[in-house]
Amino acid sequence: MPKLTPYLECGKIINTHGCKGGMKVDPWMDTPEDFCDLDRVFVGEGDRKTQRKIIRTSVMQGRFILLHLEGVDDMDAADAMRNTVLYAAREDFSLEDGQYFLSDVVGVPVYDAREGREGQLLGTVAEINPGVASALYVVNTPKGQVMVPAVPAFIAEVVPGELVRMTPIDGMFDEADEVR
Repeated sequence: MPKLTPYLECGKIINTHGCKGGMKVDPWMDTPEDFCDLDRVFVGEGDRKTQRKIIRTSVMQGRFILLHLEGVDDMDAADAMRNTVLYAAREDFSLEDGQYFLSDVVGVPVYDAREGREGQLLGTVAEINPGVASALYVVNTPKGQVMVPAVPAFIAEVVPGELVRMTPIDGMFDEADEVR
């Protein structure tokens, strides 16, 4: 079962920008503007994270972030941070009812909703991929992987960090020999 961590991955520094410490970030959030709402980010491994104050951000090329952090004042300092994963504090976000972080669902067991609260175990959520019409839950089963659209017809309940209850159609999980 996944542990709800105090930090969430929110992006990755992919390049420098200019000579005054600017960094190009690939944001891993719903929108680049969500990243721009942050006042701070964290860097580091495991439980040892260091807070870095955001001086300014802006959206560039419609999908990337131009980021300036306190203490990163030149191109060399920015280059030293290239490929660094950035984290946001869970407490810096407010979720509305029914919203959850995707990372809180990866690794949880998936049960058949047609058989009660914890009916037949179907598998575990391996990942959640964005889709055109909806996200796709990739569920690992003993027979392989099954892709399930994240729509109310299939996703009956999500309890972050605990479980997902799905209402599969007949045959959806029967022969999961390959990714569907």
